[in-house]
Amino acid sequence: MSTRSVRNINASLPTDFRSLYRLFLRANSAVVLHHSPSKTQVHRLWRPVFDEAALKIHRLQHHDICSTERTNIVQWLYTWHRRVDHTLSLLATAAVTRGLAHKITRNLKWLRQNHVLWVEKLYYSHKPFWKPQLPRTSAQYQPYSLPAPDSRPDHILRRNRKMRLFDEQCSNAIGEVVKMAEGRHDIILGRLRLKQWQQEWSS
Repeated sequence: MSTRSVRNINASLPTDFRSLYRLFLRANSAVVLHHSPSKTQVHRLWRPVFDEAALKIHRLQHHDICSTERTNIVQWLYTWHRRVDHTLSLLATAAVTRGLAHKITRNLKWLRQNHVLWVEKLYYSHKPFWKPQLPRTSAQYQPYSLPAPDSRPDHILRRNRKMRLFDEQCSNAIGEVVKMAEGRHDIILGRLRLKQWQQEWSS
């Protein structure tokens, strides 16, 4: 998508929505004391939340929307705005105190950063990259063969798979805890966006 297209999409959003997003960015920046790497992490954590709401708003602007869908979207946006207001109160408290609210936002930033590193290490650290100095028939471009059963490499591979499964189960458990906290306190604690992989080494 071109830069002009992105600007046109953003321009079609209500002014109060764009102002709310900028206020959210400033609040997050204050929480992490305007530290640039930390700001990047928290911005990427909450950007999917606003992207989802922007899609709902764009859908309301379509002429082919039915009354039932319009009612559902309006109710969804009402709940979304209420939760965002509560989240802003949490961020405002976290910016001026070092209590529970500050610990929550700090841990969310840490959680997002470590999630990126975990995905890169487990799933993309061995991703093959094209090297122009190597011939096309180089062994590095050939698929890996499975180790022989009951061999030492086979045991190592099985152990690594179990560790990866354990890490995924722990990550899912943390996600469930975050959802329960959001539901109980009527807030939004960010989203981890799943998208096409791009190398993103967190600082």
